[in-house]
Amino acid sequence: MNGFDQQKTNDKVPGLRFVRRMYLMRILGTFLCFFPILSVLDELDRPLWLRALLAINAFVWPTVAWLRARNARAPLVAEHQNLVIDAGAGGFWIAIIALNPLPSVVIATILLADRLAAGGVVLMRKAVAAMLCTFAIAWLCTGMEIRTGVSQRTMFATLPLIAIYLLALCVLTDILAVKLRRKSHELERIAMKDPLLDIANRRLLEKHIAWELSRLQNACGDSALVFIDLDNFKDVNDRYGHKVGDAMLETVSQILHVATRSTDTPARLGGDEFVILLPDTSRDEAVMIAHRIMEATAVITALPDSELSPTLSIGVACARPDMEDVAAWLKAADDALYEAKRRGKNQIFAH
Repeated sequence: MNGFDQQKTNDKVPGLRFVRRMYLMRILGTFLCFFPILSVLDELDRPLWLRALLAINAFVWPTVAWLRARNARAPLVAEHQNLVIDAGAGGFWIAIIALNPLPSVVIATILLADRLAAGGVVLMRKAVAAMLCTFAIAWLCTGMEIRTGVSQRTMFATLPLIAIYLLALCVLTDILAVKLRRKSHELERIAMKDPLLDIANRRLLEKHIAWELSRLQNACGDSALVFIDLDNFKDVNDRYGHKVGDAMLETVSQILHVATRSTDTPARLGGDEFVILLPDTSRDEAVMIAHRIMEATAVITALPDSELSPTLSIGVACARPDMEDVAAWLKAADDALYEAKRRGKNQIFAH
């Protein structure tokens, strides 16, 4: 397996993308935290081993955390554990730097805000508990020392942490927001499409009909609904099976796309029923479109033999001033379709 295939496989594992994002943010965060904490350690003359521990936390721990989460059976769970460990480490260093106000507040705020964004209130509560626990232990061990003064060196060492990390967090949030909007638009598009056919479903059709009725109330013009039903479709399914029936529906859907304009809305109402919304279309123009659809359907070759030739019954209804809602216009078109069927099927009836 090459690197690209491995990447694609990894992306399918739940949580791995999140782990990679957190890895990059952890590298940046621990690197930027290293300098203000080191500045205070120097000022307090802490032992050398604490500075070595700080270097390990800043430059080794991010990779260890990434490997731990990446190789876990549940990467997302392991990464949440890593985030709690981060908070615990933050509490430890806040105690070691004797509650030096500027770096302590900045580090605590960033850690808790990150956990809230990454895992909600539940993860933040665990992070608070870990931070307070390690802080209390380390603070007691250092004699509960407090240093309220902030040197100029520590202040300048903390500024990159505030500016760069928060800017990076904003960039990451924006990227995720854009992806979420795209996903939302895609899901909305899918929700408005028929699951079998590349065509609008009833929900989208009714939205467009409502918009058209609203437009007609404020503007002069004609618009029509064309209600289409496949004659003897149940016999096709019974004789040839649903696979052939679905192929016929797909062919009809393609015919509707070809026969209509970009401003029209062909839709599947359900089963073998289709409806086309034709804005700015007169009764005669709608009937002409219906004839084109019938002629194209007559030559469908989806059936294994010609014993059951596909035909359509079509009803056409133009919008009237007394139509107050979507249901009224659909009923008028449905009534026209019923009349076409009553007259012997394979008919067009318009009123």
